[in-house]
Amino acid sequence: MDKKNTAIGLLLLASAFALMFFQAPPPSQPIETSPAPPAQSPSQNTPSNPSEAIPVIVPQANLNVSGPAELESIGANLNERIVTRDNALMEARFTNYGGAIQEIVLKDFERSRDDDSPYIMNERRSGPALELTGLQGLDKSESFQLVEPSDPNTVEFRKVINDNYQITRRYTISQDVENEKAYLVRHELEFRNLTANPLFIGEFNLNSGTVAPSGPQDAQLLTFGYFDGEDTEFLAQGKFTGSNIPFFKSAPRDSISENRNVGWVSLKNQFFITILKPDQPGIGYFAQPVQFPQSADESRPQLGMTGSMKVGSFTLAPQDTQTYGFDYYIGPKEFDRVSRVGENTEEGMQFGFFGAISKLLLTMMNGFYSFTHNYGVAIILLTLAIKIVFLPINLMSSRSMKRMGKLGEPMKTINEKFADNPTKKQQLMMEMYKLNKVNPVAGCLPMIIQIPIFFGLFYMLRSAAELRLADFVWIRDLSMEEGIFTLPFSIPFMGDQFNILPFIYLVSLVVQMGMMPTPSVDNAQVKMMKFMPYIFFPIIYTFASGLVLYWTVNNVFTIGQQWMINRKKDDFELVLPAALKKAMEAPKKKKKKR
Repeated sequence: MDKKNTAIGLLLLASAFALMFFQAPPPSQPIETSPAPPAQSPSQNTPSNPSEAIPVIVPQANLNVSGPAELESIGANLNERIVTRDNALMEARFTNYGGAIQEIVLKDFERSRDDDSPYIMNERRSGPALELTGLQGLDKSESFQLVEPSDPNTVEFRKVINDNYQITRRYTISQDVENEKAYLVRHELEFRNLTANPLFIGEFNLNSGTVAPSGPQDAQLLTFGYFDGEDTEFLAQGKFTGSNIPFFKSAPRDSISENRNVGWVSLKNQFFITILKPDQPGIGYFAQPVQFPQSADESRPQLGMTGSMKVGSFTLAPQDTQTYGFDYYIGPKEFDRVSRVGENTEEGMQFGFFGAISKLLLTMMNGFYSFTHNYGVAIILLTLAIKIVFLPINLMSSRSMKRMGKLGEPMKTINEKFADNPTKKQQLMMEMYKLNKVNPVAGCLPMIIQIPIFFGLFYMLRSAAELRLADFVWIRDLSMEEGIFTLPFSIPFMGDQFNILPFIYLVSLVVQMGMMPTPSVDNAQVKMMKFMPYIFFPIIYTFASGLVLYWTVNNVFTIGQQWMINRKKDDFELVLPAALKKAMEAPKKKKKKR
C-alpha cells in the first residue's frame, strides 16, 4: 500500500468529519424578541380611477407575528372552545380564538425515548398555527363563531369585522393516508364584503406555526425556509442569535422579513416540519425566534422559531367574495410525504449538496426496512449493498495497493541512488508504475468515493424522521448518539455521554489499517497513519449512532475483504527499469579519506 496516497485519502475523510462536526453552532442562549416594524402601506393595488366610489379602507396593521418574547397560551380563557378532527395518523385541535389550529397530535410518534406520550406540534404553550395577523379590527385572540359543518372532516369558523366584511375559515383534514397525505390540512380563507361600497383590504400575514427543539441536540437544526419559485433558502437560528466565530461574526437580529415572491414557507426542527403552500404565491415572509415559557423540567426557557407568509392586498366589490386556498403540511420529515406537498417541497428535508445521494440512500434503507422491520438491520444491509456496488473499485484498489507494497524496496533504492538527481528519480518512479501496471493514487480512490456517500448518509440520518427513536440491540435511538449513561464529568468535544459503538468503530479501523500492506516509507508517514484512527474517534463520538453503525460495519466488511485478498496468491512479477538494474548492480563508491 502506498502510505502517502492513503494518508491523503484519510486526511480528506478527516476533513469531511471535521466539517460536519464543526458546521453547526452550539445551542444558543435565549434572546428576547421584539415586534416587527410597521409594514409599508401598499399602494400598487389601490384603486386608481378617481371616479370610482370611495372604498371603505381597512388600514394595514403592524406585521407582528409572534408578539411578546414569551408566548402565552390563549387557552387560559374559559370561553375557549376546542374542536378536534383526526385521521389514522394525526389529530388536529382547532381553537375558536382566531379560528386557527391550536396544536397537532402525531399519533405514531412518541415524545421522546423516555416518554411514550404522543408528540405534539405547535403545542398549546405557543401561539396557534395559521393565525391571521395584520388585519385591522381583528385581534388574534378574538373569538370566532363555530359553524355547524356539513362534512365530518371539516371545521368552519366565521367572524364579522366592524360590520364591514365577514371572514370564513374552513379546514378539511385529509383522510387519504395511502397517498402520503395523512398530515395535510386544506385551508380555505374567505373574505366577503358586507357593504354597498368597494372594500379595500390591506396585506396580511398567515402564520405557519411555531417549532421548538425536538431533542437536546436539536437547537442548531431549527430553520425557517421559503421557496421563491426558483430557489429555496433556509434561515437557521444562528441568523437571529448572531455569531462570534472569527471571519463570520454577525450581530443578533430580532426578526427577518422580505417582500418577494413566495411559493411556500416552512418551519422545521430535526425531525418535524410545517409547510404552508398557497394556491397563489404570497408577496413576502416574516420570521423570528420565540422564547417559550420555561417548564418545570427545563433548566432554562426553550428558544424556538416562528414565521409567516405575507398575502397581498385586494379590493372587494360590494357583496363580493375573495377566497384564498392553502395546503398545510404539519408532520414528520418523511421524504415521500414532504415531496408530495408541492413544487420543491422536498428541499425542506435539507439534505444538502449531496441531496440526490441522500434520497437514494433513504429509498434503499426504507426498502430494506420494509422486510426486516428494523432500521439497524436495514443500515447493515445498506452498507453491504454499497460495498457490493463498489466492490470492483475496491478490489482494483486493494490489488494495486498490494503490488505497491512490493515496490517498496525498489522505490527506496531509487530514493537513495538518485537523491542528487530529482528529475531522474521522478522518471524512474513513473517508469516503475508503468512497467508494473500500478496506479499510485489507487490507495485513496475508494476513500474519495466514500466522501459523498458519507455526507449523503450524514444528512439523511440526521433529517429523516424514520430513524427517530428506532432501536437496534442496545441502541435506543439510531438518530442520536447512544447515551448508555451520563458521565459525572464532561470531555471536551465529546460531551458527558458514554457511547460504546465509537469504541467498536475505533478497534475495527485499527484492525483494518493493520491488515493493509506496509511498504518501507518514512517514519513520519507511518506515525501519521497509525495516529489517524485516534483523530477520527473524538470527531465521530457524538455522531448519530446509525451513522457510526454504518461506518463500523463498513470497516468489518473491509476487514473481511482484505483478509481474502491477503490470502489470495498473486502471480505478480516485479519488473525493474533498466537504469535501476544498472544502478543496483553498480558497486558502491568508497568515500575518499582525507
